[in-house]
Amino acid sequence: MYSCSIIIVAYNSCDFIPACLKSVRDACEGIDAQVIVLDNGSVEPILPEIRQFFPEVEWIDSKENLGFGKGCNLAEKRATKPYLFFINPDTVVSHDSFTKVLDFMEEHPESGTVGCRILNEDGSLQWACRRSFPTIVSAVSKTIGLAALFPKNKTLASYNMTYADPDEVTEVDAISGSFFCMRRDLYEKLGGFDEDFFMYGEDLDLCFRAKVAGCKNYYTPSTNILHFKGQSCRTRRWDSYLDFYKAMLIFVRKHKDLYFVPNFLVSFGIMFAAFVGMFSRLIPKFWKMFLDLGVVALWTIVFLPGLGNEEYIFSSIKKSIEVITKFEDWWLVGLVAIINMVFLVFRGEYTESSLKGEKFLRYLVPLNLLAVGGYEAFRYFAQFSYDPGDRSTIYPNIGWCVYVVCSSLFIPLVLLAWRRVAFWINYFYRIFAKKRHRSILLGGREDSLNNWFDRYNVIPGIEILGCVSSEPEKISEENRQHLLGNVSEMESICNRTGCRELLVVSNFSGYREPFDIKWLDSLGLRVFLLIGNAAEGNFALVNLKYLH
Repeated sequence: MYSCSIIIVAYNSCDFIPACLKSVRDACEGIDAQVIVLDNGSVEPILPEIRQFFPEVEWIDSKENLGFGKGCNLAEKRATKPYLFFINPDTVVSHDSFTKVLDFMEEHPESGTVGCRILNEDGSLQWACRRSFPTIVSAVSKTIGLAALFPKNKTLASYNMTYADPDEVTEVDAISGSFFCMRRDLYEKLGGFDEDFFMYGEDLDLCFRAKVAGCKNYYTPSTNILHFKGQSCRTRRWDSYLDFYKAMLIFVRKHKDLYFVPNFLVSFGIMFAAFVGMFSRLIPKFWKMFLDLGVVALWTIVFLPGLGNEEYIFSSIKKSIEVITKFEDWWLVGLVAIINMVFLVFRGEYTESSLKGEKFLRYLVPLNLLAVGGYEAFRYFAQFSYDPGDRSTIYPNIGWCVYVVCSSLFIPLVLLAWRRVAFWINYFYRIFAKKRHRSILLGGREDSLNNWFDRYNVIPGIEILGCVSSEPEKISEENRQHLLGNVSEMESICNRTGCRELLVVSNFSGYREPFDIKWLDSLGLRVFLLIGNAAEGNFALVNLKYLH
């Protein structure tokens, strides 16, 4: 019997850790395993109810976010087994993951760290599961896209080793910190993770030191795990982004013997990569940005010249054009446009394709009221100080106030309106083009499923028709309104509804109703594990065929 300690450092991982721990429990069958979870100063701490579902876990709490490396070192002090596994809370491991990796470690006593095949939830390979140490050439080629253009070139594509066959055992420079195994005596000999790295880079550094100590780092394709990348840093998006490039700077300074050019040049290259990365992270959805720019430009051109000018408000089109052409404060037009667009950029509106829009509406309304009202107050007092005897002619009236309010509401309401129109166009296009997936949930005994039936695509491109259960008599009253029948009746339900996907709900305790995947395959159904929180839109769909 193998013996290992499994260490998980969790940060704001309530939605994903139940499924992770359930998969760990299943994979530990026949293994003498010790599971240690550190809740690393989470803003959303792991709930007591979740802890009760996993009594075998040793729970540690930190009042502050120590960072990944320091958190792992703290948890490792509780470890008692000869092998250590470090895994992220936003992963699901296969039934044989620990056994296969431990088999490999026993067969390769020279190994320092061993990682396995890490997949995205759609089954594609996460290339970071096997890497080379960053060099000037590999970093530049990855940043400017040459690595993607020439994925089989050993020089340009060396960072993520895309040239290597993912189905073959490979000696690598480094593996991913989201899942790997290491002997405890080696870990302690190396002093664990370097705590100068807050997040990112510490796995790279540990692998480097293991290699210097005479060990080899390996990638093995003998087992798969699924990793929902980025979940642990979703609540600190900018901080985690900065942490990544800080980690690269620390690594370069610490291991400067890797590079044959002055340190400042390498640091400059990292800063350049950070700038490129920041731009690509801020605005990956350019189509939304251009449409929003059009809306803001329309407002500033049509409404802004008319502020405080009653002739403009009630005049003919010809007169309005005359007022616009005589308008002098065009600097304000640019300022209002910049304020709105910068706000939307930093609110993360252009990092996702969601067409909801409510999240910016409540902020843009007061923002524009403040900008427009401030401009008018400035104009009023400037004119009053210039000609105090003419106060009656410029004193704000009801009509002016209504105009200011309406013009301030125009930007957020039109931004929201075009999103709604685009959503419904896309919705009906998917239906008529048969590109919208019709799916059914398996589950519903304990959790409320109402949030998964959201009108604005909790799961984009999927229409959830209802739910089935293996024991429909035990389904909760709240979920009964969505019940389509027993899972044993799936053939007739599919014929009746046109469903071609079954989404297995992983509930609060990581529990999911049992099902026969071979029987469901025979019906032509694709089966996915549904993990996460519908209310927050934080979820993952996992194709179960990739977990073997």
